[in-house]
Amino acid sequence: MDLRLNEQQVMLRESAHRFLRDEYDFAARRADLAGQAPGKWSEIGQLGWPGAALSEQADGLGGSAVEHAVLMEEMGRALYVGPFLSTSIVAAMLGVLPGEAALGMLRCIAAGEARATLAHGEPGGRGFFDAPRTVARRETDGFTLRGRKRLVHDLAVADIVLVSAISPAGTAILLADAKSAGVSRRDYANIDNSRASDLEFDGAPAVLLAEGDLAARMLDEAFYWAAVGLGAEAVGIADGALKQTMDYVAVRKQFGKALSDFQVVQHRISDLFVELEQLRSLVLYALSVQDAAAGERRRAALGLKILAGQVAARIAGDGLHLHGGMGMTDEMPISHYYRRTRVLESQFGNSDYLLGHHARMLE
Repeated sequence: MDLRLNEQQVMLRESAHRFLRDEYDFAARRADLAGQAPGKWSEIGQLGWPGAALSEQADGLGGSAVEHAVLMEEMGRALYVGPFLSTSIVAAMLGVLPGEAALGMLRCIAAGEARATLAHGEPGGRGFFDAPRTVARRETDGFTLRGRKRLVHDLAVADIVLVSAISPAGTAILLADAKSAGVSRRDYANIDNSRASDLEFDGAPAVLLAEGDLAARMLDEAFYWAAVGLGAEAVGIADGALKQTMDYVAVRKQFGKALSDFQVVQHRISDLFVELEQLRSLVLYALSVQDAAAGERRRAALGLKILAGQVAARIAGDGLHLHGGMGMTDEMPISHYYRRTRVLESQFGNSDYLLGHHARMLE
């Protein structure tokens, strides 16, 4: 199998790198985060990134998870904070659905006119594979939701909100309006500056999109795209953190010599580079099985997510250590890389939780 990027994918990567380097450097990022809706969504929409992995029928560029990973890696390197991953996950879920309604939402996403998120995690839950306890009840004029959701990323800016729930037919996916009657929410910032919200539904109206096997397929798609996105982002984060560290130890002097002249530091940097390449290989493997059977694809996604959190945190953490005390300050990019890895490792379930699920799949 040829795992090299094609010409269009290389152009997408180069264009993303240039835009994020020129328009989203560390100083611009800090200014962007001070706004109410960070992420430069208007500019990203004009560049066509939300539709890069969507089908041409949905007015996308006809790409796949490869384009998604290419963009997420560059965003990780630039410490991008915004609703791109959340929107991409929902777009992948909508791609499973038949009908014009789902296609219309996908076209809005591809045009950059809509941002989206999935409300799935719940209080007391440990990760993505916990069964939802939010209840979808059928009423005479549709469905209502009762229950709570937590750590819903990018909800404050989302135009499309999908909610997982339990219905008489099993797992269900519904479309809800976070601003409707019967919905209360609390918005907050995470330690990596990303935005999240807690939701409470008390008889809130909702539209049923899928239940039973179809809803399960949508959630499988969501986890695969989440794992590939976070895995590719972790590669970008680790690569960015490693480069920051290498630049710093080359100029920081101790005992009259640059830190990079000490063999112990050279060996440490070399070990981190090997771990980065191992993670990069696992991203490629997960992409290579995107059309494989559901079980094989889920195992690849689980393995990638487990290693992504561990490797990125180790590389950024060692980089932080080599920077010394000043690395902890808000003015140093390495501290932001490290904070992002701590959140990334726990998103959709931490490594211990996902490792247990992976082990059960092998029984």
